[in-house]
Amino acid sequence: MARDPRPAGKNACSMITAIRAMFSSTIGKFLALGFVVLVGLAFALGDVTGNSSFGGLGGANVAKVGSEQIGVGELRDRARQAYDQARQRQPGLTMAAFVEAGGLDQVLDQLVEGSAFDQFATDMGFSVSKRLIDGRIADLPAFAGVSGKFDQKVFENFLRQNGLTETQLRRDLRQQLLIEQLAAPIAMMPRIAPGMAQPYAALLMEQRRGQATFIPASPFAPTADPGDAALKTFLSQNTAKFTVPERRVIQYALFDRAAVPVPAVTDAEIAKVYKDNAAQYTASETRRFAQVIVPDQAAATALAAKVRGGTPLAAAAQAAGLSASTTGDLTQSAFAATSSAAAAKAAFAARRGDLIGPTQTGLGWTVARVEDVTAKPARSLADASAEIRTELAKNKANEAIVDYYNAIQDAVNGGASVEEVAADRKLQLVETPAILPSGRAPAQPAFVPAPELAPLVAQAFQAAGEGEGHIATLVENEKFAVYAVKSITAAAPPPFAQIRGDLLSEWRFAEGQKVARGKARAIVKAVEGGKSLNEAVAAAGPNIGNVQTIGGRRAELGAGGKPVPPELALLFSMAKNSVKTLEIPGNRGWMVIALNDVQRPDPKAIEPARVAAIAQPLAPAFGNELIEQLAAEAKRRVGVTINKDLVNQLRAELTGTAPVSE
Repeated sequence: MARDPRPAGKNACSMITAIRAMFSSTIGKFLALGFVVLVGLAFALGDVTGNSSFGGLGGANVAKVGSEQIGVGELRDRARQAYDQARQRQPGLTMAAFVEAGGLDQVLDQLVEGSAFDQFATDMGFSVSKRLIDGRIADLPAFAGVSGKFDQKVFENFLRQNGLTETQLRRDLRQQLLIEQLAAPIAMMPRIAPGMAQPYAALLMEQRRGQATFIPASPFAPTADPGDAALKTFLSQNTAKFTVPERRVIQYALFDRAAVPVPAVTDAEIAKVYKDNAAQYTASETRRFAQVIVPDQAAATALAAKVRGGTPLAAAAQAAGLSASTTGDLTQSAFAATSSAAAAKAAFAARRGDLIGPTQTGLGWTVARVEDVTAKPARSLADASAEIRTELAKNKANEAIVDYYNAIQDAVNGGASVEEVAADRKLQLVETPAILPSGRAPAQPAFVPAPELAPLVAQAFQAAGEGEGHIATLVENEKFAVYAVKSITAAAPPPFAQIRGDLLSEWRFAEGQKVARGKARAIVKAVEGGKSLNEAVAAAGPNIGNVQTIGGRRAELGAGGKPVPPELALLFSMAKNSVKTLEIPGNRGWMVIALNDVQRPDPKAIEPARVAAIAQPLAPAFGNELIEQLAAEAKRRVGVTINKDLVNQLRAELTGTAPVSE
């Protein structure tokens, strides 16, 4: 079908769709409290300073949930954290678009439901131990140091940077763990009976046929220039479309192992390691055995005699209904631990291929054969020095980078600027142009950051403000960057003169879109009046696409992860013999869709195997329904009151549609 060749521009619709998708999973919402409570750690923890205000609305409460209050400061902070996380997925997203898409309401819902679940679960006798919370904290990657393990300094730095106390963090983790205990088993309970799945199977097998035509906007776009006043009005009505996302200037200095001085390994240190691990360097011998364990002594004696008579050990064992196994390389002491000192002495006195036993062990009587002997000669200090030196050098290098990293972390925690750290450590300080979260610099199109800087850029756009030092890991345990956000340019449209040409082009297409909409509505009216779609299109005039047949089977929609064409999505939501219009985003035109035929099989006539295959993936959806019901019951039990006026005031503050109240 012919389409407007002009590429679709950025628009608020895609942002809103992305936001709504982020809140679409019920089980995800309750098991992780979305991306609001635990989203910058592996679940990424949000800022939960419930008593903060940061200007604007004061410390009033937006909700009362059972015995707990949710302050406007907490809701504001959570909404901002949620917005920051959403912006990582949708770099052009503005706070206004986020709120208008329902982001603020979803954050409030999650705070309310989380608190209600907490109190509800506690009343039912569920609990979370301090040890369990400790374990969850230790497992979070956000608290790992350069060694990959939990680091107290990293933990404290995270709390400081996010305005958290350890008590607040533990409160959120406790709530998270309670929700996991209560909700996760319920979500996995449902099994769908065939009778319930049959209508869904019939729906998926449904086939539809219809017709569609496309009315492009471009042929109807005016060629005249409406003047600056009209274009400025158009800009004010479409600010989001022309807004350049927030840009940040980042100062950073790289450091890696090559920049860190490592003390030389001394002969005394080598000698000490050699002395402390003397047993490792003495002569040793390991042996590997094939063995059969027999329940009683008589049977073991008979098996041993058979092997000594020439029968292979494995064959003799199989004939007795047993099987032979092979040990790993064992020292004499290791062998003695599973048998006895006397048996081990005999086993290590035998030659390769000799049969040993029967010997009594804790599992029965063992008949064994020496399969292999590995003798390791003693190693003098001179022999072992090179190996010890290499290992010590590696350890010293690891310790040096950890100490260097911690020293820089202590410096920035103490208030040192990136410039001061770079000067003190003799590191090269680099400054980026004003860049987007993608790393692209709108004012310097040629600027391309090195791929290794991607973690740095991502972290810099999560930083709270300007000037504060941070450390980013670029290559695990190898390369790092100390950085700060030097300046932040808020999201806003460029100067009018700079984008006038784009405004004029978009205005023309918007005007053409209005004409296309009028023609689409006229076609619908004609079809509803009794004309065929072909007749209505012919009567609407030139520059309209041909009528084409569309349709398919519902189960094929989105197959293979492919996006569903909007005309098909609409076709499968329409009533039979109806006709509807469909706007194409980006002022590219309109479509008219007519549904002519619907074929759906009798649910009872569908093969049981097909019904069973459809019932299985339906279970999670039913589990989500149970979780929704559980959430509603939790809120009913504890009692919830929302201060809607205060929520609306905060909504106006965040979207910039009302002055900040004091």
